[in-house]
Amino acid sequence: MQHRGPDAEGFYYDEKAGHQHIGLGHRRLSIIDLSEAANQPMYSHCGRYVMIFNGEIYNYTDIKQQKFQGVVWRSTGDSEVVLESFARYGPDCFRWLNGMFALAIWDKQIQKLTLARDHVGIKPLYCYLDNNEFIFSSELKSITTVKKNLVVDYSVVPAYLHIGYIPHPYSIFKQVTKLSAGSYAEVVPSKSGSLSFKEISFWKIQDKIQQQVMADEEQAKLELDSLLTDAVARQLVSDVPIGTFLSGGTDSSIVTALACKVSAKKNNTYSIAVTDGKINEAPYAAAVARHLQTNHHELPITQKDILEMVPGFMSVYDEPFTDSSAVPTILVSKLARQYVTVTLSGDGG
Repeated sequence: MQHRGPDAEGFYYDEKAGHQHIGLGHRRLSIIDLSEAANQPMYSHCGRYVMIFNGEIYNYTDIKQQKFQGVVWRSTGDSEVVLESFARYGPDCFRWLNGMFALAIWDKQIQKLTLARDHVGIKPLYCYLDNNEFIFSSELKSITTVKKNLVVDYSVVPAYLHIGYIPHPYSIFKQVTKLSAGSYAEVVPSKSGSLSFKEISFWKIQDKIQQQVMADEEQAKLELDSLLTDAVARQLVSDVPIGTFLSGGTDSSIVTALACKVSAKKNNTYSIAVTDGKINEAPYAAAVARHLQTNHHELPITQKDILEMVPGFMSVYDEPFTDSSAVPTILVSKLARQYVTVTLSGDGG
């Protein structure tokens, strides 16, 4: 997983955990608080909990102010706020987090592992459980590196063909599941050595859908503008350079426009130009970039370049995946990484 976190790595082992042996490993991509104080695994102030965390929490400063008084923080990042929230309030804290996350917290005192995944499942979390052995990771290839004889689950193929990906709780392998979005799980060893796995929902999107239709179109536009502006502004908080992907389509153009509106710095934008393809969105992206006066970067590619990338896809996507934008997304990511660490995109629009 070095490609996911090039900035730091850390490990925690507890060989005294009853009859169990627990190990946590983490690779870090530094975004907020670049110091060693924010490295992981991270230990709670009380020393009872150990956490590894992937993601970013956008309202962590709000949580600091609302839930903690007089706390002397070791870091200025979001990870410490998540861990201390769990240490003080337990799994109820997951509902408060505005962001994307997959995390694991080990309770040394009662020897319990808690996993959690963000409200809509932006961050992946794969799990393998076989009686007395539990493996989890934010990438499936971490599990297949250890378990060589996993069996393909052909029963999930119809769902894949229908929606273009394999939905949670399933994976392409029978022995591996995905933690459901908006859920946390508790893994507890018994005296016999077997493990129990219990998944609990902390948030469901169905509960947030309002039955009343907003009839006033102008009011709806104002509310949408306010929500989007707030979301983009929160996601621009970073200690590293940020840019946006720009295709010229509605979603990425709106995100880029809002980023330009709320940021004091000139925004960086990135797009791909398929020079010999039937569809080339680059002129639209360039027009939006000119209008917004961004630092625009465009990478010209050919269909031959795309075909040559196909073999490398197997090491990027752990499961069957049909999104046609996968190729340009990888290419534009490589382009952007030469200049910035974080990019916002139109995905989820």
